[in-house]
Amino acid sequence: MPDAAAWELVKKSISASCQLFDGHLSEVDKADWFRMPTEGVTHVAWQAGHIAISTYGIGLRLQRGERPADAELGLTNYKELFGQGSTPSADASIYPSAEELHATIKKVFAQVDQEMVEWPLSDLDSALDPPHPRFKTRFEFLAFLPAHNFMHFGQVSLLRRLFGNAPLR
Repeated sequence: MPDAAAWELVKKSISASCQLFDGHLSEVDKADWFRMPTEGVTHVAWQAGHIAISTYGIGLRLQRGERPADAELGLTNYKELFGQGSTPSADASIYPSAEELHATIKKVFAQVDQEMVEWPLSDLDSALDPPHPRFKTRFEFLAFLPAHNFMHFGQVSLLRRLFGNAPLR
C-alpha cells in the first residue's frame, strides 16, 4: 500500500500538472486551437479534449465509478472525439468550440482536485476494474496522471512554437 507521504506527493503533482496545463492553454490564442501545422497530426483543441477525457477517466471514473452528476462536466462525445485511438480532424465543426473545451477541462480539473482529497489511502491500493495492462492499482494509475498531462503539455508547447509564438519560459 502507498504511504501517506507518497499519496500527498501524487496529489500535489496532479494539481500542479492540471494548473500548468490549464495556464498553458490560456497562452494559446483561441483562434489557433484548431490549426494543424501538419495536416492530420494534431491541434490544441484535440490535446485539450484528450486531457479532459483522460483526466476524467483516470482521476474520477476509474477511482469511484461513473456518477449521474458527471454529466455536468460536459464530456458528451469526448471519448469518441478525443479518447485513446481517436484521430484529430481538421474539421473544427465536429468539435466543441475552443471556449467550451477550455471550460470543460477546467471543470474536470476542479472536480478531480475536489474529490481526490477525500479518497482513503487504503482504497488506492485496490486493483483497477477493468484491469489495465500497465497499471495494477488505482494509485499507480493516479501517479501516472501528471506525466500524461505533461506529455500533452509538451505537444501544446510545440504547436505554439509552430504557430510562430515565442517560448513562454
